Amino acid sequence: MKLIVLGGVGAVGIEASRDLIQYGDFDEIVIADYNIERAREFVKQVNDDRVKAIKIDVENEDELHNLMKNYDIVTNALPFKYDDLITKLAVEHGLHGVDVAISEYQLSLDPNAREKGITFVPGIGATPGVTNLMAKKGVELLDKVDEIEIFWAAYRCTAPSPGLLYTTIWEFDPDTEERVIYENGEYIKTPPFVGNKDVEFHEWIGRCTTVIVPHSETWTLPMLVPEVKRVTVRGTWPTETMDLLKTLLYYGFYQNKPVDFGGVYVKPMSFIYKFLLSSPEARKTSVWGYGLVVDVYGEKSGEKVRVRLKNWHPNPEEWGGERAYFKNVGIPLSIGTQLIGKGKVSGPGVLPPELAYEPDEFFKELETRGIKIIWDIDYL
Repeated sequence: MKLIVLGGVGAVGIEASRDLIQYGDFDEIVIADYNIERAREFVKQVNDDRVKAIKIDVENEDELHNLMKNYDIVTNALPFKYDDLITKLAVEHGLHGVDVAISEYQLSLDPNAREKGITFVPGIGATPGVTNLMAKKGVELLDKVDEIEIFWAAYRCTAPSPGLLYTTIWEFDPDTEERVIYENGEYIKTPPFVGNKDVEFHEWIGRCTTVIVPHSETWTLPMLVPEVKRVTVRGTWPTETMDLLKTLLYYGFYQNKPVDFGGVYVKPMSFIYKFLLSSPEARKTSVWGYGLVVDVYGEKSGEKVRVRLKNWHPNPEEWGGERAYFKNVGIPLSIGTQLIGKGKVSGPGVLPPELAYEPDEFFKELETRGIKIIWDIDYL
C-alpha cells in the first residue's frame, strides 16, 4: 500500500511521519511538504528505503490533484484550512485517509466515500480524536448514558505556527458559531470564557480551570449515543495564553476595526498575528504536553455512576520537550492511518473517530508508544 503524508515535516506531521515509518507496514511512504529541504533531510535521517520526499504546493490544486491520485492512502497534517479540499480529492480519487480536524463539509462526503468503498476519518488527533474514543469506551462501560463531559489542557506556546496560532485565537472569537453545548437534542451557542470548571489532569499539567470551547466532539458524539442528554467540551491553554486571549476579548481586538496610524490604517488583529509570530516570548512555555479527561455519566446495573477516563504520557522533559505536545497529536494521526491500512475500521465512509475505531485496539496502540488511557467507575 502506498502512503502519502501531506505536511509531513510540519510540527504535527513529522511526529506522524516518524510513527508511520517506525510502526507502519506500508510499501511506500512519501513525505510531501513545501519545505523540500527539511523533507529531504528528514528522509536522510530515517534511512529507510520505503521513504522519499516530494515538494508540494497545496495552493496549486492541479498539482495536488495529480499527486494524490497516485496513492492508496493519505495522512493529512496540513493546516485545517486545507482539510475540506484534501478530503474532497481523496474521495474523488478513491484514497483512504485521515485528518487532524473535522468539518461539516467533510462529513457530508460520507455517501460519496461509501460509494467508492473508501474510509476517511477526520478529527483523529488528541482532541478531537483520542477524546472521542475515551468517550466511546465510557459509553461501552455503562448500560445507559445521560451526559458526556470532555476536558482538555493543551500545553504549548501561544504561536508555534501560523495555523496553530489561528486556531487558538479563533476558539475564543465571540463570533465563532461552533462554540456550543448539546442539550436535549439542541445545540446552544455560548459566548467565550463561560462554563468554568476545575479539572485535575495528569501530574505534568495538574489542576486547571477549563471553559466551553468549540470542538467537534459536541457535534459527533450524539451520532454515537442518540439518547445522550448533554455533551460539553471544555479546554484551556497555558495561563499566559489564556490571559492574552482575555485581554484581546476585553479590549475589542476581535472586532478588528482598522486603526489610523498616521494615515496608515491597520487592523488590530492582523497586527497581533504578525507580532506574535515574530515574538520570541510567544514561542515559549513552561510545559509541553496534553492533558485529557472525559467523564461519562449514566447508569450501570440500575445505579447512577460516572466513568472518568484520563490520559497519561511520559515526562515532557524526557519525551522530547517541545515534541511532547506534538506527539500527542501526531501519534494518534499515525495510528488512525495504520488501522485503516490494516482494514481495522467499521466500514467505508467519512466517519468521525468514534464511529470508525474500537477504543481498546486504539488504546493498545497508544500504550505501545507510551501514552496510556486509564479509567475508573464511581458510584454516585
